[in-house]
Amino acid sequence: MIITFSMSVYKVGLKTNPNEQDHRVPVLSWSTCAYTIQSIERLLMDEDKPLFGSLPCRQDDCLSALTRFSSACWASVPLRTVHAHLSRLLTVLLPDPPVENAPCILHVDMFHLLVYAVLSYNSLHSTEPSGPSVDSSHVHLLHLITVAHMVQILLTSVTEEAAMDQDSGATEEEELTCQLYSTLRKHLGSVLPDVSSGWQLLHRLKVGLLPFLRAAALFFHYLNSSVPPTDLMGSGPGQWEVLCSYLSLPSNLLLLYQSHRSLLDPLIHRWCHHPALKHTLQGGGDFIRFPRESNRLIDLPEDYSVLINQASSFTCPRSGGDKSRAPTLCLVCGAMLCSQSYCCQVEVDGEDVGACTAHTFTCGAGVGLFLRVRESQVLFVAGKTKGCFYPPPFLDDYGETDQGLKRGNPLHLCLERYRKIERLWRQHGIPEVIGHAQEANQTLVAIDWQHL
Repeated sequence: MIITFSMSVYKVGLKTNPNEQDHRVPVLSWSTCAYTIQSIERLLMDEDKPLFGSLPCRQDDCLSALTRFSSACWASVPLRTVHAHLSRLLTVLLPDPPVENAPCILHVDMFHLLVYAVLSYNSLHSTEPSGPSVDSSHVHLLHLITVAHMVQILLTSVTEEAAMDQDSGATEEEELTCQLYSTLRKHLGSVLPDVSSGWQLLHRLKVGLLPFLRAAALFFHYLNSSVPPTDLMGSGPGQWEVLCSYLSLPSNLLLLYQSHRSLLDPLIHRWCHHPALKHTLQGGGDFIRFPRESNRLIDLPEDYSVLINQASSFTCPRSGGDKSRAPTLCLVCGAMLCSQSYCCQVEVDGEDVGACTAHTFTCGAGVGLFLRVRESQVLFVAGKTKGCFYPPPFLDDYGETDQGLKRGNPLHLCLERYRKIERLWRQHGIPEVIGHAQEANQTLVAIDWQHL
């Protein structure tokens, strides 16, 4: 799950006067741009692909066009609206004076904030050419937001493991990390555990920062058409230093805090004294730990008979304990559903749909992946009227699927096939697979997918 900071207040900056037109297109395009970049960065990271040079042409052109459109779509928005919006964005990091309903720093997605702030500043610069240069302003925004993200990571990523000591002497980076962490503890007290060594803190800080820096590199590359260094075209060692250099950041990011400590300490004081921060850290609210884990499909048992036994004991939730005739497992959340049965139909937008179709709107925004257990068949669903069947990830000893369980051979999970299904889901390729399948087999079009 990704938590973007509460935009209910800060999107209001798009509509500073009730009589003005509601300018939602820019923010929607910014959100789409930020989410797309984050998703692609996660895919590249998980598949161990280079940050630059490994994207298909379609995705590369899409990111380029989306970023440039997001940068240009403020042309028709009144200048006072842009001013108000940028001011509200900056109050997240510069809460002086305190703003009512301002979000806690743990509830802010720093990469989204970077995208929003940079693009809104671009629109102001286009009308105020006498101001600071765009490049220098981008660097200052990146420096400030990077420090805020460092604070996020130190607040959320520390566990008891961090108290372990290392035999080697502390480096400058470790000492500066401990100084920043000590500043946070000074404001929050026992909410944060005491840490005597900085090497675990530094390691967690770098691991947590890397996705943000990689996403920022992609964003500025497509925004400014800057040529990335050849070292980022591969996946070898030394990526951290090259990435920091490309973003005009010091390789020792703690220097950002150390060199501007007199300015940053008051900001950190305000962030740490937000009314919701202690309550959230003490378990009173949801927050993200960094680095964020990528979404994955559920784990399936190696032996298919385990699923068969699970399905055989599943009863229809609406028929008084009767066995379900078509138990279907959601591969996204693990829920067992009573599919293809009138007893579990519900009304969605004025139309009766089956359990699987209804489940997609609460679990996957209208897109779902299911395993029909008694048929050993994967079901893809997109919306109410589109779907297809897909080969399951379970194979027999001969490396063949047994859709329908007609041969009765023991089946075992093939991780390679299951990861392929997972990649389709994470790359939002399910609707495309359904479209190709229905073009190749017209009989799939006639199936009432909404009743499954």
